[in-house]
Amino acid sequence: MKKKVKTLVKIIGIVIAVIALLLLAFIIYSIMTKPKADISDIPQSFGTTLLGNLNNTSESKTKEDVGNLHWYSSVEEAAKDTSLIKDSTYFAGYDTAKRIMDFENEEQYMVLNAYENPKNTENDFVSFVLYHKQDGQYSQPYYIFSTWIDLNNDDMYRYDCDDAAASFVALENVMGLTMGKGKKGTMYFGFWSNEAETKSLTFAGQGPDEVKTVNLFDSPYYFWHITLPDTEKRLRSIDYSDYTCQDMIDALEIKYDR
Repeated sequence: MKKKVKTLVKIIGIVIAVIALLLLAFIIYSIMTKPKADISDIPQSFGTTLLGNLNNTSESKTKEDVGNLHWYSSVEEAAKDTSLIKDSTYFAGYDTAKRIMDFENEEQYMVLNAYENPKNTENDFVSFVLYHKQDGQYSQPYYIFSTWIDLNNDDMYRYDCDDAAASFVALENVMGLTMGKGKKGTMYFGFWSNEAETKSLTFAGQGPDEVKTVNLFDSPYYFWHITLPDTEKRLRSIDYSDYTCQDMIDALEIKYDR
Protein backbone atom coordinates (compact mmCIF):
# COMPACT_ATOMS: atom_id res chain seq x y z
CA MET A 1 0.00 0.00 0.00
CA LYS A 2 2.77 2.39 1.01
CA LYS A 3 4.59 1.62 -2.24
CA LYS A 4 1.48 2.51 -4.26
CA VAL A 5 1.10 5.78 -2.32
CA LYS A 6 4.75 6.71 -2.97
CA THR A 7 4.32 5.91 -6.65
CA LEU A 8 1.15 8.01 -6.80
CA VAL A 9 2.90 10.91 -5.06
CA LYS A 10 5.76 10.74 -7.59
CA ILE A 11 3.32 10.69 -10.48
CA ILE A 12 1.44 13.68 -9.04
CA GLY A 13 4.75 15.50 -8.53
CA ILE A 14 5.80 14.82 -12.11
CA VAL A 15 2.41 15.99 -13.41
CA ILE A 16 2.63 19.19 -11.35
CA ALA A 17 6.19 19.82 -12.59
CA VAL A 18 5.15 19.29 -16.22
CA ILE A 19 2.15 21.60 -15.79
CA ALA A 20 4.41 24.26 -14.21
CA LEU A 21 6.88 24.01 -17.10
CA LEU A 22 4.09 24.22 -19.65
CA LEU A 23 2.64 27.25 -17.85
CA LEU A 24 6.05 28.93 -17.78
CA ALA A 25 6.53 28.19 -21.48
CA PHE A 26 3.09 29.65 -22.21
CA ILE A 27 3.86 32.83 -20.25
CA ILE A 28 7.18 33.27 -22.09
CA TYR A 29 5.51 32.62 -25.43
CA SER A 30 2.74 35.11 -24.63
CA ILE A 31 5.25 37.80 -23.72
CA MET A 32 7.33 37.20 -26.84
CA THR A 33 4.37 37.10 -29.22
CA LYS A 34 2.27 39.80 -27.58
CA PRO A 35 1.36 42.35 -30.25
CA LYS A 36 2.92 45.76 -29.74
CA ALA A 37 0.67 48.72 -28.98
CA ASP A 38 0.30 51.25 -31.81
CA ILE A 39 2.39 54.31 -30.88
CA SER A 40 0.12 56.76 -32.74
CA ASP A 41 -2.11 57.78 -29.83
CA ILE A 42 0.25 57.04 -26.93
CA PRO A 43 0.99 60.26 -24.97
CA GLN A 44 4.66 61.22 -25.19
CA SER A 45 6.82 63.82 -23.51
CA PHE A 46 10.32 65.17 -23.83
CA GLY A 47 10.01 66.60 -20.34
CA THR A 48 10.00 70.24 -19.30
CA THR A 49 13.42 69.88 -17.64
CA LEU A 50 15.01 68.82 -20.92
CA LEU A 51 13.23 71.54 -22.85
CA GLY A 52 14.29 74.19 -20.35
CA ASN A 53 17.90 73.16 -19.92
CA LEU A 54 18.94 71.94 -23.36
CA ASN A 55 20.99 75.02 -24.26
CA ASN A 56 22.69 75.05 -20.86
CA THR A 57 24.23 71.57 -21.07
CA SER A 58 27.94 71.02 -21.50
CA GLU A 59 27.17 69.23 -24.78
CA SER A 60 25.61 72.26 -26.45
CA LYS A 61 27.11 75.60 -27.41
CA THR A 62 24.84 78.37 -28.63
CA LYS A 63 25.74 81.14 -31.09
CA GLU A 64 26.61 83.41 -28.20
CA ASP A 65 29.50 81.05 -27.44
CA VAL A 66 31.17 81.23 -30.84
CA GLY A 67 33.96 83.39 -29.48
CA ASN A 68 35.14 80.40 -27.43
CA LEU A 69 35.25 78.01 -30.38
CA HIS A 70 38.29 76.89 -32.34
CA TRP A 71 38.13 77.50 -36.08
CA TYR A 72 39.51 75.44 -38.97
CA SER A 73 39.75 75.84 -42.73
CA SER A 74 38.22 72.41 -43.42
CA VAL A 75 35.66 70.10 -41.87
CA GLU A 76 38.21 67.28 -41.80
CA GLU A 77 40.46 69.32 -39.53
CA ALA A 78 37.58 70.53 -37.39
CA ALA A 79 36.26 66.99 -36.86
CA LYS A 80 39.51 65.98 -35.16
CA ASP A 81 38.93 68.51 -32.39
CA THR A 82 36.50 66.69 -30.10
CA SER A 83 37.16 68.82 -27.04
CA LEU A 84 33.52 69.95 -26.73
CA ILE A 85 31.85 66.58 -27.32
CA LYS A 86 34.23 63.93 -25.97
CA ASP A 87 32.53 63.93 -22.56
CA SER A 88 29.06 63.57 -24.05
CA THR A 89 27.03 60.46 -23.32
CA TYR A 90 26.45 60.31 -27.09
CA PHE A 91 30.13 60.25 -28.06
CA ALA A 92 30.21 56.44 -28.45
CA GLY A 93 31.01 55.42 -32.00
CA TYR A 94 32.27 58.85 -33.09
CA ASP A 95 35.59 57.51 -34.43
CA THR A 96 34.12 54.40 -36.10
CA ALA A 97 30.74 55.69 -37.32
CA LYS A 98 29.68 55.37 -40.95
CA ARG A 99 28.95 58.69 -42.63
CA ILE A 100 25.47 58.99 -44.11
CA MET A 101 25.18 62.58 -45.34
CA ASP A 102 26.07 66.17 -44.50
CA PHE A 103 24.14 69.43 -44.82
CA GLU A 104 25.05 73.06 -44.41
CA ASN A 105 23.78 76.60 -44.64
CA GLU A 106 25.56 79.90 -44.13
CA GLU A 107 25.86 79.47 -40.36
CA GLN A 108 25.82 75.77 -39.63
CA TYR A 109 27.21 72.44 -40.80
CA MET A 110 25.69 69.10 -39.82
CA VAL A 111 26.90 65.53 -40.33
CA LEU A 112 24.76 62.43 -39.93
CA ASN A 113 26.63 59.27 -38.97
CA ALA A 114 25.52 55.80 -37.97
CA TYR A 115 27.22 53.42 -35.57
CA GLU A 116 26.60 50.00 -34.10
CA ASN A 117 25.30 49.78 -30.58
CA PRO A 118 28.31 49.03 -28.37
CA LYS A 119 26.07 46.86 -26.15
CA ASN A 120 25.20 44.61 -29.12
CA THR A 121 21.45 44.92 -28.69
CA GLU A 122 19.04 45.10 -31.63
CA ASN A 123 19.12 48.87 -31.99
CA ASP A 124 21.88 50.70 -33.81
CA PHE A 125 22.18 54.45 -33.72
CA VAL A 126 22.33 57.51 -35.90
CA SER A 127 24.30 60.47 -34.54
CA PHE A 128 23.89 64.13 -35.42
CA VAL A 129 27.06 66.22 -35.18
CA LEU A 130 26.81 70.01 -35.41
CA TYR A 131 29.46 72.60 -36.32
CA HIS A 132 29.23 76.39 -36.63
CA LYS A 133 30.34 78.16 -39.82
CA GLN A 134 31.81 81.64 -39.97
CA ASP A 135 33.66 83.44 -42.78
CA GLY A 136 34.25 80.18 -44.66
CA GLN A 137 35.67 78.41 -41.63
CA TYR A 138 34.30 75.59 -39.48
CA SER A 139 34.29 75.31 -35.72
CA GLN A 140 35.07 72.06 -33.95
CA PRO A 141 31.89 70.00 -33.41
CA TYR A 142 30.01 71.64 -30.55
CA TYR A 143 27.02 69.33 -30.22
CA ILE A 144 26.41 65.61 -30.69
CA PHE A 145 23.22 63.66 -30.18
CA SER A 146 22.21 60.07 -30.98
CA THR A 147 18.98 58.15 -31.37
CA TRP A 148 17.79 54.84 -32.81
CA ILE A 149 17.94 54.30 -36.55
CA ASP A 150 15.09 51.78 -36.65
CA LEU A 151 12.10 52.65 -34.48
CA ASN A 152 10.59 49.27 -35.37
CA ASN A 153 12.90 47.74 -32.79
CA ASP A 154 10.99 49.35 -29.92
CA ASP A 155 10.05 46.54 -27.51
CA MET A 156 6.69 48.00 -26.54
CA TYR A 157 5.28 50.03 -29.43
CA ARG A 158 4.63 49.53 -33.12
CA TYR A 159 5.54 52.37 -35.48
CA ASP A 160 4.12 52.92 -38.93
CA CYS A 161 5.91 55.02 -41.55
CA ASP A 162 4.04 58.20 -40.60
CA ASP A 163 4.65 57.62 -36.87
CA ALA A 164 8.39 57.33 -37.50
CA ALA A 165 8.42 60.49 -39.64
CA ALA A 166 6.51 62.41 -36.96
CA SER A 167 8.88 61.13 -34.27
CA PHE A 168 11.98 62.31 -36.14
CA VAL A 169 10.46 65.76 -36.73
CA ALA A 170 9.54 66.12 -33.04
CA LEU A 171 13.01 65.00 -31.93
CA GLU A 172 14.76 67.37 -34.33
CA ASN A 173 12.67 70.33 -33.20
CA VAL A 174 13.29 69.71 -29.52
CA MET A 175 16.98 68.84 -29.81
CA GLY A 176 17.86 71.71 -32.15
CA LEU A 177 18.69 69.41 -35.07
CA THR A 178 16.75 71.31 -37.72
CA MET A 179 18.49 73.35 -40.39
CA GLY A 180 17.13 76.52 -41.92
CA LYS A 181 17.14 76.74 -45.72
CA GLY A 182 16.17 80.38 -46.08
CA LYS A 183 12.91 81.07 -47.91
CA LYS A 184 12.57 77.38 -48.77
CA GLY A 185 11.85 76.56 -45.13
CA THR A 186 13.27 74.14 -42.58
CA MET A 187 14.93 70.83 -43.35
CA TYR A 188 13.92 67.62 -41.58
CA PHE A 189 15.07 64.04 -42.07
CA GLY A 190 14.43 60.51 -40.91
CA PHE A 191 14.74 56.79 -41.59
CA TRP A 192 12.37 53.98 -42.43
CA SER A 193 12.82 50.30 -43.29
CA ASN A 194 10.37 50.04 -46.22
CA GLU A 195 11.53 51.60 -49.49
CA ALA A 196 8.13 51.91 -51.21
CA GLU A 197 6.50 53.48 -48.15
CA THR A 198 9.40 55.91 -47.74
CA LYS A 199 9.21 57.04 -51.36
CA SER A 200 5.45 57.59 -51.05
CA LEU A 201 5.83 59.75 -47.91
CA THR A 202 4.37 63.26 -48.16
CA PHE A 203 4.09 66.27 -45.85
CA ALA A 204 1.10 68.43 -46.80
CA GLY A 205 1.31 66.95 -50.28
CA GLN A 206 5.06 67.49 -50.66
CA GLY A 207 7.38 64.52 -51.12
CA PRO A 208 10.96 64.18 -49.83
CA ASP A 209 13.74 66.12 -51.54
CA GLU A 210 15.60 62.80 -51.70
CA VAL A 211 15.31 59.19 -50.55
CA LYS A 212 18.72 57.58 -50.15
CA THR A 213 19.36 53.89 -49.53
CA VAL A 214 21.98 53.36 -46.83
CA ASN A 215 23.27 49.88 -46.09
CA LEU A 216 24.21 49.79 -42.44
CA PHE A 217 25.24 46.76 -40.40
CA ASP A 218 23.86 44.29 -42.98
CA SER A 219 20.46 46.02 -43.12
CA PRO A 220 19.15 48.54 -45.68
CA TYR A 221 17.56 51.72 -44.36
CA TYR A 222 15.87 54.44 -46.37
CA PHE A 223 17.00 57.90 -45.40
CA TRP A 224 14.76 60.78 -46.43
CA HIS A 225 15.09 64.53 -46.08
CA ILE A 226 12.64 67.28 -46.91
CA THR A 227 12.59 71.07 -46.73
CA LEU A 228 9.24 72.31 -45.43
CA PRO A 229 7.86 75.85 -45.40
CA ASP A 230 5.66 77.16 -42.58
CA THR A 231 6.48 74.37 -40.12
CA GLU A 232 6.47 76.80 -37.18
CA LYS A 233 2.88 77.74 -37.99
CA ARG A 234 1.84 74.13 -38.42
CA LEU A 235 3.47 72.97 -35.20
CA ARG A 236 2.47 75.94 -33.06
CA SER A 237 -0.19 73.86 -31.31
CA ILE A 238 2.20 71.03 -30.38
CA ASP A 239 3.12 70.84 -26.70
CA TYR A 240 6.24 68.66 -26.56
CA SER A 241 5.69 67.95 -22.88
CA ASP A 242 2.42 66.19 -23.79
CA TYR A 243 1.78 65.19 -27.39
CA THR A 244 1.20 62.14 -29.60
CA CYS A 245 2.54 61.05 -32.97
CA GLN A 246 -0.97 61.54 -34.31
CA ASP A 247 -0.88 65.19 -33.24
CA MET A 248 2.28 65.64 -35.31
CA ILE A 249 0.87 63.65 -38.24
CA ASP A 250 -2.28 65.78 -38.32
CA ALA A 251 -0.40 69.08 -38.00
CA LEU A 252 2.03 68.23 -40.82
CA GLU A 253 -0.49 66.26 -42.89
CA ILE A 254 1.87 63.29 -43.12
CA LYS A 255 0.67 60.57 -45.46
CA TYR A 256 2.08 57.52 -47.21
CA ASP A 257 0.94 54.54 -49.26
CA ARG A 258 0.51 51.51 -47.02
